[in-house]
Amino acid sequence: MIFGGIQKTSLIDYPEKISCVLFTPGCNFTCPYCHNPELARNQTALLSPMEEDEVLDFLESRQGLLEGVVITGGEPTLHKGLGEFCKEVKRLGFPIKLDTNGSRPEALGELLKHSLIDYIAMDIKTDLPSYAPVIHGTDLSRELTASIEAILSSGLPHEFRTTCLAPFVDADTV
Repeated sequence: MIFGGIQKTSLIDYPEKISCVLFTPGCNFTCPYCHNPELARNQTALLSPMEEDEVLDFLESRQGLLEGVVITGGEPTLHKGLGEFCKEVKRLGFPIKLDTNGSRPEALGELLKHSLIDYIAMDIKTDLPSYAPVIHGTDLSRELTASIEAILSSGLPHEFRTTCLAPFVDADTV
């Protein structure tokens, strides 16, 4: 896997843990208010890309200092090597928090099935039928609902979060 960047220390991204944050490039959503547009659009010239081996070396050097690893994006579940990378992170003894948009319930399900993540945060952008056409070109209600149900039934600590920004979210949407 290639990572678009790293935040070497965070006190806020993984609840109750000192963590690092790994940013994956690319996203299948087109949120007009994206806070990581260079990552989402995979504009690698504007990023500080890191190879997987470089990230694992960093994590190995931080054993005993960091208490967890956050994998965020972009959208991490777009990357085929995510499961194997999570296995390596777990081998180093780190719990993993995954930030996801929930659009790929099959990928999320594989991570859950193999106990490769320990905490999940899913962004819910607006009410599910309203994702199309602004957030995603097609209706993803079925996929998003499947991800929500998988998270709720996983037994893992989790959070659902929303960026409250008109016209996408208002009191009725919440």
